[in-house]
Amino acid sequence: MKRLIASIDFLLFYLKEVILANIRVARDVLTPTSHMNMNPKLVNIEIEQDLTDWQLTILANLITMTPGTLSIDISEDRKSIFIHAMFIESSEALQKEINENYVRRIINVF
Repeated sequence: MKRLIASIDFLLFYLKEVILANIRVARDVLTPTSHMNMNPKLVNIEIEQDLTDWQLTILANLITMTPGTLSIDISEDRKSIFIHAMFIESSEALQKEINENYVRRIINVF
């Protein structure tokens, strides 16, 4: 039962993230001054939990499927993932978001 609840939580969370990312990307594409809102960066996100190969694959794919972000590589020691994102306010905030929202939920579901 816990896994079912965690799965529903994850699905709702991810749908919300995809919808918000689509709106943000669409707004920037359709706005003539959109380049003013973008702050693209390559970021090395340290993964705070040990993940299996399957969980790492899911994490990388979910990041890539979210508009405005792209997983580029996973470190050889599997402790960090390299991400390109269009809208970076701070690398620390992105790292916290990935670990608290994505990694935690992936562990709970998978």
